[in-house]
Amino acid sequence: MRILYFVLFTLTEYVRSGRILVEVIAAAAAFYIFFFRSTMQADYFFSTAGVLVLLLTFYTTSVIIGLGDRPQGYILLVRKLGRSGYLLGLYLAAFIVEMGFYGVLSLVAALLNPVADLDIRGWVLGTIPLALNVALLGALLMLLAPIVLTASWRLVVLAVVALAFSGNLIGGPVLNVLWEPIRVALDVSRTVFSTPLLPAFTGFSLSVTRDYSNFNIAIPFAQLSLTLSLVALSIYAFSKRDIIFSSS
Repeated sequence: MRILYFVLFTLTEYVRSGRILVEVIAAAAAFYIFFFRSTMQADYFFSTAGVLVLLLTFYTTSVIIGLGDRPQGYILLVRKLGRSGYLLGLYLAAFIVEMGFYGVLSLVAALLNPVADLDIRGWVLGTIPLALNVALLGALLMLLAPIVLTASWRLVVLAVVALAFSGNLIGGPVLNVLWEPIRVALDVSRTVFSTPLLPAFTGFSLSVTRDYSNFNIAIPFAQLSLTLSLVALSIYAFSKRDIIFSSS
């Protein structure tokens, strides 16, 4: 219950600070630019909305985690809320704002430019993996927050993520000029480190197709498992390090 109160407190502070205007303006601009069309198909709506919400997640999560990185947070930490409740509260507040942005987009689209052949059931089926991807990215950004990991560990995590995406950065011609053992090691490392990211990519595809047949039903569970793992890792790291809040 204390976490819920802290979430409400964080959301109130976020609104009072005026930072919520970024999401409001972004929602209006996104609808006008991307969704104000004569006809709009469901796959276009979910693919575009999914990318927009993920982009906004970078901003919102960073700002709200930044709000928690202040000396005032020490008062909450020494009370019964604790470190885990403090970090979870910030994470949930950011997730609520991000999904609120998506909800506004969906509502305005339904009122002003309804998506063709999309009913409530189809919207829910597309929204579930989309929301889980938002939660997954938010958990990764929380792990990379300065109050959670030290600079050296953040570089390690970023290096792992970069290695997982190196297939898009290092093409065939570049690989061909590398020494054979290095090329093999790079391929193996890329395969190993990109495997945990598969739920995010397959979740995005599932949101667009909304096809839960065969083994696709397992994708949301994989997304949720990876998200919970990142959240647990963030809480563990946050509980073990010395907290030095920013002076701002």
